[in-house]
Order: sequence, then structure tokens, then C-alpha cells
Amino acid sequence: MKPKIAIVSASGCRACETTMLDIHYGVSALNRWAEIQFWPFVLGSSMADLERIDHLDVCFFSGAIATGSDRAMAEMLRKKCDRLVAVGACAAYGGMPGLKNLKKPATAEAADRGDLPEELALPEQENRVRALDGVDGIDRVDAVVPGCPAPVNLVWAAVSALVCGGEADARITYAAARLPEEMVRPILSGLGPPPGAVFAGEKAVCATCSRKKEEKRFKAVKRPYQAYESTGRCLLEQGLICQGIATREGCGGLCTGVGVPCRGCYGKPPATFDPGAKMVSAISSTFETEKPAEIQKIADDFVDMTGCFYRYTLPAQCMLMKG
Repeated sequence: MKPKIAIVSASGCRACETTMLDIHYGVSALNRWAEIQFWPFVLGSSMADLERIDHLDVCFFSGAIATGSDRAMAEMLRKKCDRLVAVGACAAYGGMPGLKNLKKPATAEAADRGDLPEELALPEQENRVRALDGVDGIDRVDAVVPGCPAPVNLVWAAVSALVCGGEADARITYAAARLPEEMVRPILSGLGPPPGAVFAGEKAVCATCSRKKEEKRFKAVKRPYQAYESTGRCLLEQGLICQGIATREGCGGLCTGVGVPCRGCYGKPPATFDPGAKMVSAISSTFETEKPAEIQKIADDFVDMTGCFYRYTLPAQCMLMKG
């Protein structure tokens, strides 16, 4: 009997659901391996359809929890699913919608738009945007596929491991180069991934980045459009805010390879406590000057430091705002 699966998105851009479509049409037809029971994006499924479903084997959940309907759907899916998988930075860490937490929640009066027809009314907003595992009614998330959006190869690794049992034609080796060996071995043997598995690497992006690391000296903050050397030198050493030192590997250095600083969409590596604190420490330790006025001048050049360092992870990995 084929596993019964659901593919859903809460508050987000739906790019991760598009990744699921890329798998369906580009790698292996999902309906060969699974019975898709609930997929609003493609099938037009409604909450009433979900309520009628008794059991699901796997749910691939993308998007952040920002509205009451997001929360209700997530809690219902947790009850009905054996395995709940957070796909993409929004579901895993809160993503860019989570930056809303930097503002105080709007009051009902402030959010009132007057007498609108019911079909035009805004959805009920949560006081805070949360990652999937930050919802009180969800006791666990069984696996995470990070990224913004989650890449096809790592999503396929999760589908292959959790739905296909590693037996699909396009096997998990399609993504094995990006996964820790400790995860790949049990999956290929048919045992499946360990509880709470993150389908990505374990080190920081810097560990696999091909750029040349020389003597780190941070002299001034630069935006990507302002200056870029084609020398292959470390972007952080050039003054660009590259978060590779505080971000989990697994992407293959796609951004840094073409001169775009890492933005942190894979979340922090296991050895890092707080990605923002790690970035502050890494940058400040390389200042060429020890004069307070000059240090302050460099710091003043940062644009939205909090929004930059926690662009994808504020609800889940900023220790001062987590909860």
C-alpha cells in the first residue's frame, strides 16, 4: 500500500511547494510512490477535506505559522500524521515572515479595515510568527529540510527516505554528497533517517566554501552592489556581510561561489548557539582598529543588523526573542 502524504504551505511564498512540483515532474513522479491526499496548492484541497482524513503517513509542511488558520492546520496535521517534515526556512526557523516579530503586535483597532465583506477580510493574525516546532500544540517535528527555498536535491532526499524507502529510481545518492555520512548509511540500508534529522550538512558553510581565506581584517561594511573583487577572496574579508561562518552547510556554496554573500537560510550549524551572536563575534574580532570611535563608525555602517543576521531565523534561533 502506498504511503498517504500531504503537502501544505502556511504563510510564505510557496517556493518550497514549487520545489515539490519540480520533483514531481523533473525527478520522479510522486504519485508512483505515494497517494497524495491533501495538497491545497495543486489539488485545491480545503480544511474540510483535511478533517475527513483519518490518517496520513507523512506531511511536508512549508511556510511559517503567522495566522490562526496556519496554527489550526499545523496542529491538525500533527495529530493525523506519523511524520511531520518542516520544508524550507519558514517552517524550520520562521523565515523572513518571522521578522514581523521585531514589531509590536498590532491591536485589533489598528488592524481594523472597516466593514469588509467576509471574503475580503484579513485572516486572524497570531501575536508572533513562529516556526513549525514553536507551536504549542506541536510536540515534535520529525525532520527538517532547510533553505530558501529548500533545494530539489535535499527535498528529494527527504522524500526518498521517508516515502520511497530509498528505493526510488533516482536514489538518495542524488543528494548524498550534501548529507552527513551518519544519516546516509541508515537511509540507504532502509532504516530511515534518525528522529529530528536535518537534511543538510553539519559544519558551517565556511568549511566547504571554495573561496580563499587569508588574514581576516574587517575595515568597513560594504553592500554587495558597492564592491566585489573577482579574485576569489573570502567575501567577509572584503567587507561583505557573509554569514557562512554561522550557517549550516548543505547548499554547496551556490551563493558564495558566484560572489553573493551567504544570507543564512539554512539556519545555524549544530555547534553554534546563536547565529547573530556568532556573526557579531566573528566580525568584531577582526576589526583593524581598537579605537572606540573608529569601531563605532564601522558599526554605524551596518544596515539593520538584527534583520540581517536573523533574516531567516529570528523566531527560532535568536535566543533573546525565542519563545
